[in-house]
Amino acid sequence: MTPTTSSSFTIGDTIVVPWRPERPVKVTATMYEAVHRLRAATIIAARRRSTITYGEAELAIDGLYVAQGLGPALDLLSYDCEARGEPSLAALVVRKDSGKVGDGFEGDADLGREECYEHWSKRR
Repeated sequence: MTPTTSSSFTIGDTIVVPWRPERPVKVTATMYEAVHRLRAATIIAARRRSTITYGEAELAIDGLYVAQGLGPALDLLSYDCEARGEPSLAALVVRKDSGKVGDGFEGDADLGREECYEHWSKRR
């Protein structure tokens, strides 16, 4: 089974992420493309039971956003995963120096990664 490409947001939306209501995400064409590319890259990582670094995420989206500016895209990715009833793929994006998620990640990243690995190992 391949992942669905439809999402819980469209270009022009402003998404208020429940865990960060003070920082709504405006879905521009660039943001839309970046999140869809991040989703694809992190699904591959989940199926491999691995993670990707922020730098690798930047490459996966062809530099649409720099590694240090991925927070809103990762929030939108998490929001989309939640809307689909999936664990947050953002738990798979980690710092190269520590292997840990960034400070903006909400929740238990270790548990989130295991949930992603389990969820995506069942979907091919």
